Amino acid sequence: MDKYSSFSCTCTGASHMARELICQDYSGESNNDDFVFASTADGHGSQQYLRTEKGSEFAVQAAYECSEEFVESLKGAEDVLADPEKRFSLFEQLWKNVVDRWNELIYEDFNEHPFTGEELERIPERYSYYRETYMSGEYKDAYGTTLAFAVVTESYAFCMQIGDGTCVIITKDGDAEEPVPKDERCHDNITTSMCQDEAEKLARCAFFAGDDIPAAIFLGTDGIDNSYWDRQQLWDFYKGLAFDLSQNGLDEGFNQLTAFLPELSRLGSGDDVSCAGIYDSEMLLNCEDKLRTSEIEDDSEDEE
Repeated sequence: MDKYSSFSCTCTGASHMARELICQDYSGESNNDDFVFASTADGHGSQQYLRTEKGSEFAVQAAYECSEEFVESLKGAEDVLADPEKRFSLFEQLWKNVVDRWNELIYEDFNEHPFTGEELERIPERYSYYRETYMSGEYKDAYGTTLAFAVVTESYAFCMQIGDGTCVIITKDGDAEEPVPKDERCHDNITTSMCQDEAEKLARCAFFAGDDIPAAIFLGTDGIDNSYWDRQQLWDFYKGLAFDLSQNGLDEGFNQLTAFLPELSRLGSGDDVSCAGIYDSEMLLNCEDKLRTSEIEDDSEDEE
């Protein structure tokens, strides 16, 4: 879809680099003829989650595959989404498909590569019950991860999420909003996860149709969220990103973002950071004055 651009990037957190830990985030994007896709996933940081970096990669893969099937199934029948009850049912099934596909992928990985003694030895003694669980053949927790993804078509768009991290949209008027309902179960280092037995019931969703489709949809893992003091600072980060992308184009805007994220982690959360997005350059240019005003305000605050 030529109207939209998409990107995704992930970098290892400063604290993970210092401890020589693998990056547990994953992100992905795709721009196809019928839809544009972007996704982030944040694998769980504690050492007992042995294959969480694979879990996050599989989550993004599952979301893409199921989104592709979803968009294809609605071709020529998009009007069904105007009915709230039918839309709820369709998105409920889509999320169930994502969870089921993720479970298939982690089963395939575990079946082909059972846990090794070296992996199990990495589990700290205070979490030794995980070792016993894994040795009994229960493997899901080892792949635990959050997931957020967005899909944009010519006539509708949506975001779906489990766990922490944030979806921020830029409206046609240049405002930043968080359309996905907050999950009160996510706080501090606690998050809902794809590895939970009730994961198929834990999705949150935002839907947009026609003229309500935002100028941009950005997804960020909590490594970004936790690098800012408050929501306004976080929103200003995404408004500044939208401004850079609209002014400098995808290639230069992406280069600036990938250079900035490691520094953000170093000065902020220390965590792995991932950011992905979908945007319409023309719509962002139409509200650039508001985005520029926000960026100028940020600069003046920094100088103080």
